Amino acid sequence: MTFKSFRLLGFCLLLTGCAYFSKSTEIEEVPASVYPLPDPEIAEKLDSYRDFLNELMGQKVATVEDTLKFGKPEGSLSNIVADALRFQAAAELRSFVHVGVIGEGSFQLFLLPGDLTVGDVYEFMPYDNHLVILTMKGSRLMELIEQVAEVGGAPISGVRFRIDEDGNPNGVLVNAEVLDPDRKYLVATSSWSANGGDQFPALWNISDRMDLEVSIQDLYIEYFRNQVVLTTSTDGRIR
Repeated sequence: MTFKSFRLLGFCLLLTGCAYFSKSTEIEEVPASVYPLPDPEIAEKLDSYRDFLNELMGQKVATVEDTLKFGKPEGSLSNIVADALRFQAAAELRSFVHVGVIGEGSFQLFLLPGDLTVGDVYEFMPYDNHLVILTMKGSRLMELIEQVAEVGGAPISGVRFRIDEDGNPNGVLVNAEVLDPDRKYLVATSSWSANGGDQFPALWNISDRMDLEVSIQDLYIEYFRNQVVLTTSTDGRIR
């Protein structure tokens, strides 16, 4: 029995007990509750807000040409969401950003062909996170890539490598250059991922971190809008 059920049973027993020891007490019938009529002024404001919200959520952002899904070691949707992070972060910083990465668990499953609306993007990325830029040494970035390889691949941008039979990354390139363990790299991700929400510990507890006031949902709306058409495409970044 749960604590709530226990409390309810106790309350019933209390009422029963009161009835037993108070036979002479008349029980007054309580009339059925009647809900008051809605305030017309408030109802009008709610209707206006509802119309505004419906219009906003119905705005077209882009056209999805094919069904876009996440995949391993890479997938069309995996590449798109990681590229969006990196490119939009670069636009915000007005500086080159080396890597974009985020876990698939931050999203709903896929995008279907047809018009993509603001409401669709909010369903696709339902979490209210913000953009984070991490400055990581190459050695720490290599840890991140190893963790991505360990799970068979994940949405990542700016990096190319091959996963060997043991699940290790080989031939790692960062923007077509061999990864330098002593160099510093800028990595774009979400606050959820940087705060420990994803499965990549290399992103956690980075002291050199910038939290930008950029909603991840708005970031994707802006990126998809600039793309106009979203189509299936992979480039062999993870093999």
